[in-house]
Amino acid sequence: MSLCSSIIDLLRGKKVIALVFAIQQAGAQNHLSILEKLAGADPAPFVIVEGSGEDTKGRAQGVIISPKGHVLSVGHIAWIDADKSFTDKFRISFRGTSKDLPAKPSHIHKAVFTDKEDANFFEHYFPAKLLKQGESRFIKKSDLAVFQLPAGKPYPKINFFSKEKPVLSSGDILYLCHFTFPHKAGNPSFLMNPVEVIGVTKTSSGLQYLAKGFYRIGSSGGAVLKNGKLIGIQSAAYTINTKENTELPHGLISFELVWGDLIEKAITPSPKTQANPSK
Repeated sequence: MSLCSSIIDLLRGKKVIALVFAIQQAGAQNHLSILEKLAGADPAPFVIVEGSGEDTKGRAQGVIISPKGHVLSVGHIAWIDADKSFTDKFRISFRGTSKDLPAKPSHIHKAVFTDKEDANFFEHYFPAKLLKQGESRFIKKSDLAVFQLPAGKPYPKINFFSKEKPVLSSGDILYLCHFTFPHKAGNPSFLMNPVEVIGVTKTSSGLQYLAKGFYRIGSSGGAVLKNGKLIGIQSAAYTINTKENTELPHGLISFELVWGDLIEKAITPSPKTQANPSK
């Protein structure tokens, strides 16, 4: 091979690398615009799910998956540890101005940020019902549950990444979506940050996927997105450094894989339930 042909091949290789890099950059920019659109929506499909016990409340993240107001979150939000029992009392809230909500809220909380020149933020609460799967609160014995918001206009929703069970690979980059201060009513701070799939874990709810990255305390129930579409729900977190409120813990999260057909069966009433709607 001559020196001239070697140089030509090298230049061709550099052009290919440059083209691949350009395509990757374009894809990243397009993907970022999708995240910007989702995070900036008002009302957005991302909500807070609250379970009430006798004297305590538990909160988790949630995501709306249908225009009828079905919300997907973690099933363990129904367990009130202080009472050592499950609760059937739930509320779901939207954060933001939410000027065009699909239904009338039962309660509105106003938060005033004095350090932002008295900027006002709101949390709109709605009563919600956990849709049982037969006699169980959990979908297929996983750490997943579906909740129903009140009837109204079409709710904002997020689409599933896949109708059938998707396949993940080690190294896949996904995005975890969560309010950073779920226990501070009205706080609009919201993260959509990357996490990298690295393995699996066996839990009391079965097998889940492991990912490493940043998260905030209280991010359970957060939507996990791939290409701007729903592919998982965070179930648990495993912190490997400080839990100081001033820092974003970096560690591992585990999440349940979700897909269209799985959840469609969970929100579709069975023939027995349709025949006995009062139950």
